[in-house]
Amino acid sequence: MTILAEATVEPGVVLGRHTHPGVESSYILEGAIELPIKGQETKTYSVGDNYQVPAETPHAGGKASDKKIRILSTYVLEKGKPLASPAPA
Repeated sequence: MTILAEATVEPGVVLGRHTHPGVESSYILEGAIELPIKGQETKTYSVGDNYQVPAETPHAGGKASDKKIRILSTYVLEKGKPLASPAPA
């Protein structure tokens, strides 16, 4: 199953660390986000940048932005699996 979703992160909000049971491919539509992805160097992604998170890989929990962020994401998941699950710190 493939899900296409747009997410908005309001200023000052930190995304909770989480995983997805399938691959996440995302594109930054507005703002910039610092994104720690386990096993990768923490990077900041800005408008026009894209990133990919492997299945079951903990990510998020970077610095809060002072501006709104909009992200367009595609998730490829097995039917019946949850879109996301909390990841341990």
